[in-house]
Amino acid sequence: MKKHGSLGKKIFRAMMILVIVMFLAAGTIFAFTVKNASDTLTSSNASLSSTIGDQSSAYMADQSQTHLLELAGEKAAIAEDLFTEFESGVAIAASVAEDIYSDPSAYSARPVPLPDPDKNGELSIQVLYSANTDPDDPAVRRELELIGNVQDVLMAINAGQDNMASIYVATESGFMVQADYISAKKYDENGVLMPLEAKERPWYTGAAETGKPYFTPVTKDAHTPRLGIMCGVPVYANGQLMGVAGAGMYLDEMEDLVQSVRQGGRGSACIINERGQVLFSTFGSGDLAAVANAEDLRLSDDAKLAELVQKAVAGESGVMQLDVDGVPSYASYAPMKTVGWSMLVFLTRESVEAPTDRLLTNVRAITKRASEEASSHIRNAFFLLLGLLGAAVAVASAASFALSRRIVKPIRLLTEEVGAMKGDNLDFKWDLNTGDETQTLAESFSSMTQRMKSYISDIESITAERERISTELSVANRIQAAMLPSTFPPFPERSEIDIFAVMDPAREVGGDFYDFFLIDEDHLGLVMADVSGKGVPAALFMMASKIILQSCAMLGQSPGEILTKTNEAICSNNDEQMFVTAWVGVLELSTGRLRAANAGHEYPAVRKPNGGFELLKDAHGIVVGAVPGISYKEYELQMEPDSKLFLYTDGLPEAMGGPDQEEMFGIDRMMDALNRDPDADPKQLLEQMRGTLAEFVDHAEQFDDLTMLCVEYRG
Repeated sequence: MKKHGSLGKKIFRAMMILVIVMFLAAGTIFAFTVKNASDTLTSSNASLSSTIGDQSSAYMADQSQTHLLELAGEKAAIAEDLFTEFESGVAIAASVAEDIYSDPSAYSARPVPLPDPDKNGELSIQVLYSANTDPDDPAVRRELELIGNVQDVLMAINAGQDNMASIYVATESGFMVQADYISAKKYDENGVLMPLEAKERPWYTGAAETGKPYFTPVTKDAHTPRLGIMCGVPVYANGQLMGVAGAGMYLDEMEDLVQSVRQGGRGSACIINERGQVLFSTFGSGDLAAVANAEDLRLSDDAKLAELVQKAVAGESGVMQLDVDGVPSYASYAPMKTVGWSMLVFLTRESVEAPTDRLLTNVRAITKRASEEASSHIRNAFFLLLGLLGAAVAVASAASFALSRRIVKPIRLLTEEVGAMKGDNLDFKWDLNTGDETQTLAESFSSMTQRMKSYISDIESITAERERISTELSVANRIQAAMLPSTFPPFPERSEIDIFAVMDPAREVGGDFYDFFLIDEDHLGLVMADVSGKGVPAALFMMASKIILQSCAMLGQSPGEILTKTNEAICSNNDEQMFVTAWVGVLELSTGRLRAANAGHEYPAVRKPNGGFELLKDAHGIVVGAVPGISYKEYELQMEPDSKLFLYTDGLPEAMGGPDQEEMFGIDRMMDALNRDPDADPKQLLEQMRGTLAEFVDHAEQFDDLTMLCVEYRG
């Protein structure tokens, strides 16, 4: 009889075959799932790194360029404020000299001493003569004792500016009244007073020839190794040149301003003049180093550098990419309008991209660790599967099925969650608690995504903070606008007058303001003013000045008294040394008599009935807030029925435009625009002026506030 295998062996073989088949099937499913998870994880990591890299690079480049432009603008604004303050001091001295020459009977004789060597090192006043001038000439002596009334103003201006070397008023007669610290330097080695040919100096000839403020090129100080610049402002009386007010300014702060960019760890910088030459620089060598007889970089062989300097010299601001001494860099530039210079700030492209590179390095390290951990967990799971297979041969079918569900399902879910993370979606959900390596892998990946979301949240917070600041400035703009009269017509029940006014700040908030109010039933107060400086400080100073002016006016005082009281109030607590130009008038509605006073403000324009507008060159007093103890003169003007008065700030004539955006709108264009239709009502006149100005500037960025007011007296 043929023997057959026992039923138990067949069952065993069948079970073994079944176990092997089930093992192979489970192993195949496991391997396919693991490979799919690994591929998805690798692809997601690559996509995540690419997305973060692209977004971070674009964001950092944009933020760096914005920061660089703001930094150049900030440094240029600091320098511009220094030059503006310096020029304003010279202009004040010239204005005082013009007042003295224009009205000599209002001043008593004040002698001016010769230089006193014992006062060397302290601020003192002195007179110097040309070699061709006879000090004993009675006419010269009378003129000297008259112009000697300017000496207190010269002393106050020099004492108020740390960077000012000296300030002076030189005359066509050949003498110069000067306030400085080096009285001993006026004598030669034999103790003989040296003559001074002021009329041959560049600051004098430049101001006399141009008829406006003139800045000399940078020169080395005659008595010290320091660099300086001089400014001259012509002094006229009755249309005749009487002399030039001038001052010398040390440029140490320009060097400090440039070096502050490097000290702040924010890059390199230099200052170039209107001829494209480097004046101050953090570069020790190369095209951008500050050297004697520097070349005009507009003619550089480096086309990009020449283009950058060309734009900067043209008074533009912006950001460019170029190679600086062979290093790829970003460059920003911003103008200093007063002297025609420009601030250039540089940042290497490597420093801009460094944060993104560090971020990508960290991302790659995290994803690499996650991949390695995933591979390690997968290998451990595979060995665990083999071990369970060897230990559970008797229950192979059930164990294989349970093991497959235990291992494969979490990995499949992990794969699906990782695969769903694409683009901006960084949400990783894991609700299972497997308690094994798969759970560890999921927790590691969850921690990584949370760190990514935290980084993105930080970027959003920075953006939100910038938006908050912008919102607060917008609120400040609305508050400032609410301080000014804005309802037109303002007095509909008063048929004697018609008024319209506008104020357009150059920034979010401005320093210009206008005001009009009824002092009583028969007197209308009018104010037009311009605060020194820009931005939030000017706006705060503007509000304080407006309140003080209106308070003084409502007490029934005259325009001269209003300015005098306001000047005393501001000078008593003016630590920031800000000042305001102002025109104040009081119109008697029943008679048309207008009493007015001018504190360094623009000339008003007046239109008589059936005629055209004419510029009223009224007498100017010193700006409010500059010197305490000043009394302001006032004058009268008869407003006939159907006559008009036009007031404005310097933002109108000094608006920049033209073909090269380097030309000012000017008084002539302003008067032409007013006389195009002088019969128009105040609102139409201001709208026509706005239209003419907009056409002239052609979207060019303006750096000063624009404020206008027109009053029509109907009688």
